[in-house]
Amino acid sequence: MESVVVVDFKCKEGMVEETGKLLREGLVETRSFDGCNSIEVYFEEKTATYTLIEDWKSLEHYEIYLQWREDGGIAETLEPLIVGGLEGFKAGIKWLGAVTDI
Repeated sequence: MESVVVVDFKCKEGMVEETGKLLREGLVETRSFDGCNSIEVYFEEKTATYTLIEDWKSLEHYEIYLQWREDGGIAETLEPLIVGGLEGFKAGIKWLGAVTDI
């Protein structure tokens, strides 16, 4: 993995299925976006949270991608689905970067 980004989508009550549908559709574009190496999606039933483990060429590539999503209106899309909407989503992003040699 080159630059790892971990993203949590904590679903609002009753929005798990709708969020899953959004991810299935939206991640097609994400996976083909310049700099995206791979994305794995996990779901924690207890907290109704989708967690994405993303591998990018660089954190800068992810920043460009995230800005593209924001410019495309992702805030309005996430608001009814995710706890905290776009700001809640962004607060949960973990910008890990490259693996350390420890």
